[in-house]
Amino acid sequence: MNYFALILFTLFFSVSVFSIEEKDSDYLVAPIPGNVNTENQEFGVSLSSNGKSLYFHSKRNSNYTDLFKSIWKDGKWQNPVELKVLNSPYDDQSPFVNSEEKFILFSSNRNGSVEFRLPSGELGVSRDLYYSENINGRWSKPYPLSDLINTDDMEENPFVYQNHLYFTRYPFGKLQEAKIYRSKIVGNEFMYPEELPSPINIPNSSNIAAVVSNTGEYLYFSSNRKGGYGGFDIYRSKIDKEGNFGEAENLGSKINTSGDEAYLVINQEDNSLLFCRKKIGESYDIYTARKEEVKIPEPEKIAEIKTPKKEPEPIKEIKPEPKKESEKTELDKITETLKEKKKLTLNNIYFDINSSELLLESLPALNLVTEFLQTNKAARIRVIGHTDLTGDLDYNKQLSQDRAESVKKFFVSKGIATNRISTLGKGSTEPIVPDTKPESNRKNRRTEFEVLD
Repeated sequence: MNYFALILFTLFFSVSVFSIEEKDSDYLVAPIPGNVNTENQEFGVSLSSNGKSLYFHSKRNSNYTDLFKSIWKDGKWQNPVELKVLNSPYDDQSPFVNSEEKFILFSSNRNGSVEFRLPSGELGVSRDLYYSENINGRWSKPYPLSDLINTDDMEENPFVYQNHLYFTRYPFGKLQEAKIYRSKIVGNEFMYPEELPSPINIPNSSNIAAVVSNTGEYLYFSSNRKGGYGGFDIYRSKIDKEGNFGEAENLGSKINTSGDEAYLVINQEDNSLLFCRKKIGESYDIYTARKEEVKIPEPEKIAEIKTPKKEPEPIKEIKPEPKKESEKTELDKITETLKEKKKLTLNNIYFDINSSELLLESLPALNLVTEFLQTNKAARIRVIGHTDLTGDLDYNKQLSQDRAESVKKFFVSKGIATNRISTLGKGSTEPIVPDTKPESNRKNRRTEFEVLD
């Protein structure tokens, strides 16, 4: 399963879902513009990071669900194109495409899916998760995921975030028992999937279609739990640094209605929302939601009073006052440090223990340094990794080098030229504090950025 090495490489910092700062703000909600929605069901949306490619499934061409793609052009979504190379004579649905459209995951009950006997004695076929890779603009032949993922239950709604696969699972014909699962990807292998705890999955409710925000701050999902506005509503749960889930918050009456809502994604190009809505007695359609613009009324015109013309006075040059320390943003401080001192030390770039894998908490700091590099296009930097004093000297040096390389890969993924960044691992050879107390270890584990002339 080498294809999951590709998943981890291409997806680490590229998911097309962002956080909603206000869960019930003033949104203008309408069906998406263009020729996407029909009387048949349009469901299971996924969006590329540039907001130009929309994937979904529909029954518009047959009695089975098929996968489709629509392109954003001239202010609307163009006529969808069926992804015939991926579709089968059976149900193909709930696509997830990574932000750069390098690979796709979807659910299908095609030939090859797990078969089983129903209590009636009839043969049943489950829906399983399948994978296809985009090779030179063409999708490869889909093949099923691990037997740990695909079972005789229904597996749907795949979503990959960093090194985890999220999906929905429920017994054949029993959507009311649907639960959200998560499987960790280690190397090229899936670990045994776990059912997400309360408050995501709770008794006597169906919970489906989980996605994680780009920052890793929220999990969004759909549920028909008590207390909603109707059938399925969209909820969010805040994820803390330890990976625990906070209380499930309903996104409010602008998004949720007396019908069903599911599958929320956020277009990072314009911060608009895309989600699926099913009005009572109708099929699912795809909707968009944009924040309502507040228009400032124009001032009333005052009658013009003519005055004798005077020679214009020379314009005095007004130099902007330097910002006070309290007014400086974190980006201001980082830029100032790198320009003046040529060196910046950060303790808020985090990695897994004994690993070079960047953690979510690193994103705010790394994004600020990225902004500096994007603004100062001639700047070259050296990324220097340091470890604490615990462990073997040679091991620490290699670990710090690997971590510096991970930071470089992050910058390159953001469009920074690779020749502008060099790396160096110093391991535990230059401690700030020469002991192994917890606080000292925290200070010694650091990443430095050195501006090169």
